[in-house]
Amino acid sequence: MNNSDITDVYQRYGYIAKNVEGVLVYEYKQGRYFGADIINNENVSKIEKIQNEYRNLNFSTLVRDYKSVEEIEDELFKSFFQLPSFRAALSRKYDAFIQKQMTGLPSSAEYQYISSDYTYSHYDLEGIITSIQEIENKSVVDNVAELLNTAQEPLFVIIEAAAGYGKTCTAYEIVKKIEESNSEILPFYIELSRNREARIFKHILQNEIDEQFQNVVKSDVVLHQIKQGKIPVIIDGFDELLSKDLSANTSQLRDVESMLSTIVNLLESKAKIVITSRKTAIFSGEEFYEWIRKTGKKYNIARFSISEPKIENWLTTDRLDILNSCNFPITNVANPVLLSYIRNIDIEELRELVQNSKDIVDKYFDFLLRREQVRQELLFDEEMQLRIFKKLVRIMTEFDIKVESKIFIKDILKDYNRGIFDNYIKNYPKSPKPTHDELADTLSNHALLDRKQHDNVGFINEFILGILIGRNLIEDKYQKHYPQNFTNVITQDFAYLAVSAFKVQPQDRRNLLWAKLKENHFPYNAKFCFDRDLYLKNEFIDSYNDIFVEDMSFSKMVFTKDRQFQNSIISNCKFDDCTFDKYAFDNSGFINCKFFNCQWTDDSCHKGTTMYITGCESNNDFESKLYEHEEQTETQIDVEELILRKFVKSSSKVNSMRKLSTIKNSLKEENITMREIEKAINSLKKNAYIVINGDTCFIQREGITYFNSTYKL
Repeated sequence: MNNSDITDVYQRYGYIAKNVEGVLVYEYKQGRYFGADIINNENVSKIEKIQNEYRNLNFSTLVRDYKSVEEIEDELFKSFFQLPSFRAALSRKYDAFIQKQMTGLPSSAEYQYISSDYTYSHYDLEGIITSIQEIENKSVVDNVAELLNTAQEPLFVIIEAAAGYGKTCTAYEIVKKIEESNSEILPFYIELSRNREARIFKHILQNEIDEQFQNVVKSDVVLHQIKQGKIPVIIDGFDELLSKDLSANTSQLRDVESMLSTIVNLLESKAKIVITSRKTAIFSGEEFYEWIRKTGKKYNIARFSISEPKIENWLTTDRLDILNSCNFPITNVANPVLLSYIRNIDIEELRELVQNSKDIVDKYFDFLLRREQVRQELLFDEEMQLRIFKKLVRIMTEFDIKVESKIFIKDILKDYNRGIFDNYIKNYPKSPKPTHDELADTLSNHALLDRKQHDNVGFINEFILGILIGRNLIEDKYQKHYPQNFTNVITQDFAYLAVSAFKVQPQDRRNLLWAKLKENHFPYNAKFCFDRDLYLKNEFIDSYNDIFVEDMSFSKMVFTKDRQFQNSIISNCKFDDCTFDKYAFDNSGFINCKFFNCQWTDDSCHKGTTMYITGCESNNDFESKLYEHEEQTETQIDVEELILRKFVKSSSKVNSMRKLSTIKNSLKEENITMREIEKAINSLKKNAYIVINGDTCFIQREGITYFNSTYKL
């Protein structure tokens, strides 16, 4: 071992290096604690002499016999970071989180994390996407934990899911899994929340380090161990710090560049960083990929896109039978919050609920609100409780916040409910009567709310928040209080929460919300309109320009309106019993999708089309029929060669990624038919020479080798 390397490690932790008669000694003086590590040089008498001298000076001494610098790193890491106590704190934090998840469930409920299917994409150190897999029946938690435990290179993990699909639950499960499976590392969990403060991620990271490791080590030591992979970082709610709505058709990369730059600066050596975010085009766009290349850093990227939960994974056969026996609209419960409730209520109560055709969302809210009347001796009836919390949601929407300090939440409750509080106190049957402040405190501890990090308070989940935003909209509360600009008060993010939550509401309520969003000309993008129509009307009504749709399932849908989709891409989606007209897609199409029992309209084949289907499969030859009426021409052109030449410029210069739409357009300008283009692309994909991810196409090393051995530059 090199002495300077040993000294570097010790000095990082605050030791002072000494050379005592040719023996390395590292002194540590912190408060009342004086310690000295003496590095063994096999001179027993000299070591004993030095040890006695330090003991006489009241130093706690240890003779260290290290074999490597790595061993020193490990020993100091375990000693200073007090792994047993930190890991015990993590376990308590996890248990507290689980307890909160049980708040909205019957007392007999048991928590169980249920994994959904997901798409897994992996990018190597060169920025080449090496695989795209659709994973079923394997937990995303196990997959991520395995990567974190085994990766020997810097790793950036991105976990995406729609609102309410369990991103925070997944993040906590990853922390728990690591804590159980690897005793040598210490997970570092950070929860991001949207509030009124101007938040800069670099400062947040520093504050979290100072708070979680206070009085233990300096922040530069924490940052060093993050880079060494000893402290994997899990950042939950990456998208919460963005000041603008995430959009599928406008670049938001500049909004996240500073956050990403802070993360990338840590991706050295064996660093491992995980972020969760709701689905956004940011991480699948060309700009993100180009930004990665320009950073000059080498790190792997693993991207997980979680799909909608399968009801059969949540409910036992007997509960599914009850729902099916009464023709209950099962799709109306495809939400983790409701599925947890149905999974845990008494089975006879479920039977009664279904037979009486009562709305499951109303039943769930009744359960929560009635229980609060008992738990907190709260005398507000259910409707008054909802009225109070709808007001709170309206104010939070105005401020564009999802959490805030408890003091601020209490002030809102008091300021906007003075008359309600006065009447409550006047009619309160016991003595002493509560004060306004006591009432606000009781309501701030309500089951609909949840205590977050740093003594902040927010709604217990995005489903509850979304339902109350939607209720405010259909009851004209926003319109009443913001008559001049109410369409600007509700950001697209908050409106999406309402749409996502309302897709499990009865159709009459969905229709009401759809009408409010459609008729008032909100400044939202085309992808939002697509989701609004799909979730609330189960049909496509508007025209959608420049949208990107991925990882969704469609059943019995109709895609027949002329030029309804323009310059749009639908990727990695599944279609069951759907009907298509070719002319509905103008310079738009499908990539890596699956079609089951789908069909074309009768007159579809007689129309010209700029639609495309790339890398897709079906059970009835659906995709091949797109080009069957296209005029076939004999050509001597090797289209596969032309495609590969878009990537390989010279033997030393390879552009690993190109936009698929750009490749197609350039080939069409050379009078190559879509049939020939798609045939070549599918062949290259089948042979693993290229990999397709949305509108991005990546050449693989096998493709480079094939090109160099087959064609001349």
